[in-house]
Amino acid sequence: MFALALRNLWAYKRRLLTSAFSVVLGISFLSGSFVFTDTLKGLFNDLFSSSVKGIDTVVRPKVGFADGTGKTSATSDDGPYRGASLIPVSLINKVAAVDGVAAVEASSQGYAQVINKKGKLVGGSGPPTFGFSWINDSELASYKIFSGRSPEAYNEVVLDRSVIKKTGYKIGDKVKIVSAKPVREFVLVGDATFGTSDGALGATASLFAPKTAQEFLGRPGEASQLIVRAKPGVTQSVLAKKISVALASDTASGGTPLETITGEALDKETQSFVNTIFKFINTFFNAFAFIALFVSIFVISNSFSILVKQRTRENAMLRTLGASSKQILATTFGEALTVGLLASAVGVFAGMGVAIGIRKLLELTGGGGLPSSGLLLLPRTIIVGLLVGTLVTVLSAVAPAIKASRIKPLAALQDARIDDSGYSKKRLYFGVAFLTASVATLLDGLTLEGGSGAKIVGFAAALCLMGTIFIGPVLARPIAGILGRPWFGFVIGAFGVLTVLASLALAVQGVASGKPTLLFSALVGILIGIYLVITALSSRKVEGRIARENAVRNPTRTSATALALTIGVGLVSAILVFSQSLTGTFKGALEKAIRADYVVKAGNDFGIPAEVTTKVAALPGVVAWSGKRTEQIRFGFPLPRSRQIAAVDPEKFLEVFNLGKTTGDFASLNKTDTVAVAENSAKDNNYKLGDTISGSFRTGAKVKLTIVAFYENAEGLENTYYVTSEATMSKYAPSAVKDFIYIRTDGKDNKGFQKAADVALKDYPTADLQTKKAFEDDSIGQLNQFLSVVYALLMLAILIAILGIANTLRLAILERTREIGLLRAVGMSRQQMKDSIRWEAIVVATFGAVIGLVIGTGFGAALVHVLGKDGSVKLTVPWLLLFGLTMSASLVGLYAARKPAKVAAKLNILQAIATE
Repeated sequence: MFALALRNLWAYKRRLLTSAFSVVLGISFLSGSFVFTDTLKGLFNDLFSSSVKGIDTVVRPKVGFADGTGKTSATSDDGPYRGASLIPVSLINKVAAVDGVAAVEASSQGYAQVINKKGKLVGGSGPPTFGFSWINDSELASYKIFSGRSPEAYNEVVLDRSVIKKTGYKIGDKVKIVSAKPVREFVLVGDATFGTSDGALGATASLFAPKTAQEFLGRPGEASQLIVRAKPGVTQSVLAKKISVALASDTASGGTPLETITGEALDKETQSFVNTIFKFINTFFNAFAFIALFVSIFVISNSFSILVKQRTRENAMLRTLGASSKQILATTFGEALTVGLLASAVGVFAGMGVAIGIRKLLELTGGGGLPSSGLLLLPRTIIVGLLVGTLVTVLSAVAPAIKASRIKPLAALQDARIDDSGYSKKRLYFGVAFLTASVATLLDGLTLEGGSGAKIVGFAAALCLMGTIFIGPVLARPIAGILGRPWFGFVIGAFGVLTVLASLALAVQGVASGKPTLLFSALVGILIGIYLVITALSSRKVEGRIARENAVRNPTRTSATALALTIGVGLVSAILVFSQSLTGTFKGALEKAIRADYVVKAGNDFGIPAEVTTKVAALPGVVAWSGKRTEQIRFGFPLPRSRQIAAVDPEKFLEVFNLGKTTGDFASLNKTDTVAVAENSAKDNNYKLGDTISGSFRTGAKVKLTIVAFYENAEGLENTYYVTSEATMSKYAPSAVKDFIYIRTDGKDNKGFQKAADVALKDYPTADLQTKKAFEDDSIGQLNQFLSVVYALLMLAILIAILGIANTLRLAILERTREIGLLRAVGMSRQQMKDSIRWEAIVVATFGAVIGLVIGTGFGAALVHVLGKDGSVKLTVPWLLLFGLTMSASLVGLYAARKPAKVAAKLNILQAIATE
């Protein structure tokens, strides 16, 4: 029987190819995600471990808590400008006097960005742009001089070799560098390596003399941390305890306590941070891999079901020759196991290419500078890939295998009967049970909000999908019958005509602009449109009726064929509803909130030097302005939760920003230790004017803030539910940067204002001045860019659905060989046969899309409801886009039917009639 399984595989190799390919796609994405994250995680861990190798003890300010990314104020690449405390450099003497200390150095770290010879910033979108103090002790230093010398004077700098290669600077050149302070010019005296690498995995580094770094990156006389090397024989833990005792009475700036940790603890901390980042990336990409594999289940199951049905007589003959039902079952499972193993093996190694693709994708979306090193394929990746792919394939073949094992020997003497499972009462009962459970779960989820509500809605969607799997054939007969009618042909034909007209307009644009890519796209569009019109016309003829009857008479096959597309369209439509609601709400909130005519935003991830506010205030035509920055604060005890709090200028902020209806006295924020709270948050927490709320900043500073006002429009403030003054924020989390500066002018001379602003901001290249409209478009564009990545990844599921439809149609043609031969014998032309197969594919694909659209739109709206109960997201259903998605399903069906239609048209009439 094993030999028979292998022979069957070879005999039906083309028919199983699509099923195998769908597994290859899913597993390649899964393994590619593992390979990519394992490679970069290994590189980061190795480099960071080597960078702290010589450090035995670190003295630094004690932090309050980590922010949403896992970064703390002490480990942030922003240095002191984002609320981090600093250590007095004078403490070096105390540390050096501790028994067991061999060397101690003050290490300053912060934001610094190089400007290239063309005046453009180097890096900043993705990997961080560091500034460091030069460490003279060779065992403590992470960077080593490659050529030249270390910086000594106040105007000297060393750059890492990755920056040198990007910019083409040479030793002796003058280099402009920006920090939270205006651009300063330095002389390049050397280049350095990070261990043995040119740079720290895409990050750029500028290294200054210690005193220069303290002043340029932070504050004179203060450093980010003290790094210590122990004498031989002194353990890290013993030295850390001694230093901690010696500094017991000392604090960092602002009274923040000090903490002393070992080098080993620092190494674990950095590795934990790296693991947190890559865990998110891994989870993100793996989610799409499992979606693809889930869709593959239906493609594989459908393929095996049809193959089993085609081999009914063959299996029955085996039963008459003495094969047991268990042997038939084992044969089918053997085929599935072999297909799964081979496809999974190919997918695992194809993942190497996917890993490179993920890297390119991240670079295109702002993650540039990632290393192009050799890829790391761990045994875990191979094992997981083989196991998951094989299990998916074998589980997909369970139902078909059981059906094959139940074939009676007498079936060898009978023709296969027409499938009537669309009328199965068991299927109907199971479907109704799952759909009822889905509705009950959904109603329960709608009473909740936030993440807990979203989880319940997601579970309800899974139950609904299970119900759809069971009840699909019951729905297939009536819906396919309706869609196969001439009226739908008119809709498809109209869509084809619109496609042709749009493509002609694109062709005109291509000729006018001289862009050959537009002309090519227009040509493809014209051909697709004509194809749609021709196929739509056939819906009114006999071939259209035959196509409709083929889809209706075998509802199980129709449902199973369309189910993969149902899942893909359901996911896309749900995300469309959610994303359009999100972007629509965000855009509306921005338009409503911003009263300013211009906004200065950071051209990188760091921020705008606070002194830019003063420069802006002096510009001609400015009538109101206010800066804004946000920090993390933790409210609530004993179970605290982190929240964003914004610092603004209370007197001017309401002139440039609309917070909606305010109650209380917003101007009272000028008094320190006061706060304004969003109405939604106040309602949830039962806050009243005059209440005092306790919290703590990431610096560890504890605060008690008195509520002096409530405001309505938290959405326009990027869902920030707490606002205070810059004076209060600086008291507990000092910062030298702003996130945004809002400017309102008299509007008399906009060109003059912009010209004056360009001159005033020339020394602040990170300050990007935009009009209100440009700022809104840029903000929406960033969100759309991320959503585009999500849509692109979901196309993997759609691709598998296309393959599934094509595979099923081709197998169905083989199943209907005699029928096709008879139709051709009584006069059906090859073109009519092609049109019939195409129309059937369009009907089946549209059936899947309609079901997916209903499920996706419904649960997308439910998701918006639970996540936007606080008013942060308002439902927007993009009907035009959803209609376009449905029509695109017809293109999916048309494309999937291309090859099967040719096969059907080329069948030899006499051989087809003789086929049993």
